[in-house]
Amino acid sequence: MARRAAEELAEPKPTVREAMRMSEFADARLLAGENGLDRPIEWVRLMETPEIQPRAGDLLLTTGFPIKDDLAAQIRLIGRIAESGGAGLVVKPHPYLRKLAPEMLTEANRLDVPLFTVPASVQLVDVMAQLLERIINAEHSRLKRSIEIHRRFTELVLDGKGVNEICKTLSDLLESAVVIEDASFHLLAHAGGTGDPHRKETIQRQGTPQRVLFDPQIQRMLREIEAKRGPIKVPPFPHVGMSKERLIAPILAANQVLGYISVMDNQPHNEELAFLALEQASLVLALSIAKERELAEVEGRVRGEFLGDLLFGTYGDEAAAQRRARHLGYPLHGQHIVMLVDIDDFRGFNRARQVSEDAIQALKREFLRRVTAVVRASYPRALVQGRSDSVVSLLPLGTEPGEHQSRVQALGMQVKQSIADWKPGFTVSVGFSGPVEAPTGVAGAQREVTSVMDSLARFKRWGQVVAVPELGLTGLLAAVADERLVDYAQRLLGPLVEHDRARNGSLVATLRAYLETGEQQEAAKRLRVHPNTLRYRLDRIREIGGFNLEEAETRLNLAVALRVQSLLGM
Repeated sequence: MARRAAEELAEPKPTVREAMRMSEFADARLLAGENGLDRPIEWVRLMETPEIQPRAGDLLLTTGFPIKDDLAAQIRLIGRIAESGGAGLVVKPHPYLRKLAPEMLTEANRLDVPLFTVPASVQLVDVMAQLLERIINAEHSRLKRSIEIHRRFTELVLDGKGVNEICKTLSDLLESAVVIEDASFHLLAHAGGTGDPHRKETIQRQGTPQRVLFDPQIQRMLREIEAKRGPIKVPPFPHVGMSKERLIAPILAANQVLGYISVMDNQPHNEELAFLALEQASLVLALSIAKERELAEVEGRVRGEFLGDLLFGTYGDEAAAQRRARHLGYPLHGQHIVMLVDIDDFRGFNRARQVSEDAIQALKREFLRRVTAVVRASYPRALVQGRSDSVVSLLPLGTEPGEHQSRVQALGMQVKQSIADWKPGFTVSVGFSGPVEAPTGVAGAQREVTSVMDSLARFKRWGQVVAVPELGLTGLLAAVADERLVDYAQRLLGPLVEHDRARNGSLVATLRAYLETGEQQEAAKRLRVHPNTLRYRLDRIREIGGFNLEEAETRLNLAVALRVQSLLGM
């Protein structure tokens, strides 16, 4: 398909070397600037006055009359052509110049500006006409092909095909590997194959890794792409796994970058076609992404409102909840789990980095998007809602029995890892309710899991993945004021703490090991001390604290005091 498309493109605009093969150039003689023969010719102009300003791609034709008596102007003309990016200079010396000055040839060789002469029998207007016909035909063909490509992509959008189909069409058109990412470099679509390590990693991670995005060379490249506002060719960056040359184009709408298109393995003879296709693809992708974003926002709002009503018990009667669930494609039958993902110490994170309000809101949006992506990968029909610095989800477990606990725990770990990969040093805690019936049990489950997360935050237990049934004693202690907990721990452990502080002892550590293992030999092994040493320390604990360690209630009270000490960092 790419070969057919390239053939339909007709001849490209000629280079100076190709122009030399035209019939009207047959008698032209190259005097200097041979190294510049691959300069492209964009237009052909007659130089009739010395004030004419060469432009990029211009091939100038002249009799030399305007500068026939000014050697300095002749030399400057070569420099002006080189400076403007012109294609070259064709001079018909007779009758005005007779022959070109050696200094002019030297300058043309120095600047690689092709310099030709044609005999008196050649009409410059004939040379001009033949070249312009080729250039105009190429431009007409380019515009025709551009319209055709645009029509093809636009039909995809009108047919509701979306980003994936546009990506596949672009890949088929160019016979190249294509990757499309959003403005946050989350993978939207990919098509075609390549051995490029970076592309493989991007597909595996569902987006460009942060270590690549933070690389200084990549940052400069992205700034250049945004400034250019169009496709550019970028070199390989082997140090980040980008082993191949790429064509990259921004997807823009109203001066906002919506994403990026990357093309690899494009054949050199297809480059003009590739740039045309990228320009058109970026336009229709902007339409498609904006459309999908708008639909997602509407759907997210409707689903979020339903989830909010379930979480707070404001859904009306059960029949109304069932109707809304069917409309949204959410299965209310079976059991469900409420999952809450909370950013750890978000206020502290913002204070430490002095983040602006706009940056905070952008960070929250990306946080919601990333959590949603991970949740939907495991539970496609889950309901998800963002709440400031947290995300709450309702996960349908269905009616079939299964090992739901391990699956949900694995999901929590995936969420943690996804956020860690996105923003190193940024941690989240994940809490799950026990399985409940819907809609009646969802509000209670939400209260339970919120209480769990409040407990974790209160005791600064960051980066946890916990379920309500597993929280146990910590959940109970969360309902007690800090002052009462501190007083309780100090009454029981205060004398031992003072002893350890005064004598650099380890009675508290010994007590903890003994209560956790429940047996003297195991406690001695954990502490790496002789059993006699352990027995001596336990006797001292009994003596200083006045404890009867053989009594079950005493051991329970001491275990609770040690847990309080650990939770409050006493």
